[in-house]
Amino acid sequence: MKRPIIAGFLLIVSMLPVGAVMVDDFNDGEFKKSPEWWTFDKVIVNATKNPAKSGYALAIKGAARDWYVGGLGTYIAKDKQDLSKASALDLDIYGYGPDSGTLKVELYDDDNGNWQVEQDNKTFSPIYDDRFAYELKIDWKGWKHLSLPLAEFVDTNKGEGDNVWNPQQNNGSGGLLQMQIVFLAASKTGKVNFVLDNVEFREGKRK
Repeated sequence: MKRPIIAGFLLIVSMLPVGAVMVDDFNDGEFKKSPEWWTFDKVIVNATKNPAKSGYALAIKGAARDWYVGGLGTYIAKDKQDLSKASALDLDIYGYGPDSGTLKVELYDDDNGNWQVEQDNKTFSPIYDDRFAYELKIDWKGWKHLSLPLAEFVDTNKGEGDNVWNPQQNNGSGGLLQMQIVFLAASKTGKVNFVLDNVEFREGKRK
């Protein structure tokens, strides 16, 4: 399973009211620039207007092999960007029912102060930094707003990094470096099928 890491691409973020940092609303119809999202393995990703909350959204599809489909990711770190006050990751998801699939959101923080995520060549797990993950089963039909508490993300590579959530930029660290979203089917040889929109980090509750 190959998970390419692209470091050095700075995410252009926009500061929103109510203490939010938008990662991407996909309204430009692009996912390969501003910010750049990379994809890996068998996932099929396309910008779509139907359905979309406004403008465009991201349609996610793909066939599984032993549950696993693939994923996508983006580099988040930006000089002097402080995400230490963020309490949740917000998403809008359009599901197609019980077999839409499962997503695993992975957040990587910088523990060795080089603004990059180095990975094991075989397992693709970070070897110097932390990875925190949250799994979400998509089993509804239509749009649903999700707010994933960052406090409920679990360290999935204990023994590497410092095993502490460090989204802040201190002592040369890039803080929260990147996000990857891994997609799993509802059955071993099933498919994933849903739409993703409005990915943002938020302080407090959404108004």
